[in-house]
Amino acid sequence: MEQFIIEIPHAEQNCLDLIRLLRAQGDLASFEWGCQSGVHTGWGVITAGNETEACIVIPPLMRRKARVARVARFDVTIIAPVQKNEPVLPSPTMLHMYRAFPCWW
Repeated sequence: MEQFIIEIPHAEQNCLDLIRLLRAQGDLASFEWGCQSGVHTGWGVITAGNETEACIVIPPLMRRKARVARVARFDVTIIAPVQKNEPVLPSPTMLHMYRAFPCWW
């Protein structure tokens, strides 16, 4: 089984209907919502055998706008071999990110 993140954007008027559908399916606890911040989107992490199975959670009328991505958690054992091959100096892309998002570093 793999982990999938599901993003379901929706209109403000569909919030309660979407929440009710996910509650009826038993999947409401898997989702976090941005609606109270004005971001009418739900994000959920689902365990499924494949992407098609993960999509079953999404109510049919919302599937067209929803996005599903397989996700993985990284830990030291996965990152350590990659870090050995990294250059000492940051790449131009990383330098750009340092400037664009200084608070993250």
